[in-house]
Amino acid sequence: MQNLPVTHDAFFRALMDEPGVAAALLREHLPAEVAALLAPEAPELLDGHFVAAHLRHSQADRLYKARAATGGEVYIYVLLEHKSAPDPEVGVQLLGYLAEIWRRLDRQRLEQGGAVGSERPPIVPLVIYHGAREWTVPLSFGETVAADPALKPYLPDFTYSLLDLGQVPDDQLSSQRIARGGLRVLKYSHRPDGQGAAVLAAVDDLLGSGILVSAFIYINWAYDAVDRQAIEGALTRAPDVQREAVMSVMAQEREQGRAEGKAEGEALGKAKGKAEGKAETLLRLLDRRFHGVSEAHRTQVLAASADQLDAWIDAVLDAESIDAVFGAPTAH
Repeated sequence: MQNLPVTHDAFFRALMDEPGVAAALLREHLPAEVAALLAPEAPELLDGHFVAAHLRHSQADRLYKARAATGGEVYIYVLLEHKSAPDPEVGVQLLGYLAEIWRRLDRQRLEQGGAVGSERPPIVPLVIYHGAREWTVPLSFGETVAADPALKPYLPDFTYSLLDLGQVPDDQLSSQRIARGGLRVLKYSHRPDGQGAAVLAAVDDLLGSGILVSAFIYINWAYDAVDRQAIEGALTRAPDVQREAVMSVMAQEREQGRAEGKAEGEALGKAKGKAEGKAETLLRLLDRRFHGVSEAHRTQVLAASADQLDAWIDAVLDAESIDAVFGAPTAH
């Protein structure tokens, strides 16, 4: 059975790995002066993720290396923010991620017999956000630090570029068809009013691409305003092999009760609603993983929103303790 991209970060990674998508996205959504510096060849995807473990339910990342037309290298760090609202902590988080990337590059230079401490390559951060609310957090880290002007030279500062998908018209998300289609699918994951049209458009944008199956598995998981019949109806225009692949995976998801899928929440929660179904799924996972759920945690789960439940479901597989799932310090 193939891996199901039933989280925001998994679909984002699948999209960015499609040929030509990363190159188009970076050239179109980095600042014009930065894009103009990049050499014509596609950027190189590098191994490694820098998002802290406790944030992986709400962020995903990709690091690229590009050649500068004027010589040297430019690193581009892409961070996907998939919370439903802007996160004022993103600047501090980015600062840590950038520092870790430079530390890694320093180690590589030392291993190759070079010296460190000067001539570090530039890293340009790009944040992609697809939450429901407009991004209002300052793009300059320095703007978030309250300090006398005399102290400013001694404080870290950087600016990150932002792609707020909700503020970009659908047809301007990208001139590259697959990039446009994938970004549109992400854009409406938190916008129920546009999900029906986005499902239909996804077939047109992604027809014939390897990402179409992944996109519809993700839609099945993330879109609250569309049901299985709507997905099947949209896929009547897709090639038989792709339509059958989606239907097959969705059937397997339902039969096996995948923890990260929507099927178990759907089966358990038809009468109670989607949030209650997801709560039941999470409680089952917690009970299996940690051999019991306290009444306090049970109450917390039953009172949570569907988005929060999704985040906890993502976290439960990697968490070392039940408290870590909910963001609390792990007891020692």
